[in-house]
Amino acid sequence: MIGDVRLAATVTPNPNHPATWAGFFWALLGVGGCLIAVVGAALTVALWRVSDQKKSGNYVLGPMILAIGLAIAGWDFGLW
Repeated sequence: MIGDVRLAATVTPNPNHPATWAGFFWALLGVGGCLIAVVGAALTVALWRVSDQKKSGNYVLGPMILAIGLAIAGWDFGLW
């Protein structure tokens, strides 16, 4: 009866939802996008509080990282 043996990890009750790692990696991408957005927001606030020698890059870097994080998280969660 060796030919009739099935692995427990490959059998799922719903054939339309196979057991794959895709859901885990999509969730990981969403968490990563949220973390990038939080870092961008913190960097924006931190660079705005710096009072000596403000440069134009200080005003652009934080919001750019924030926008990238929001785009990744929004794409992952299906907002667009």
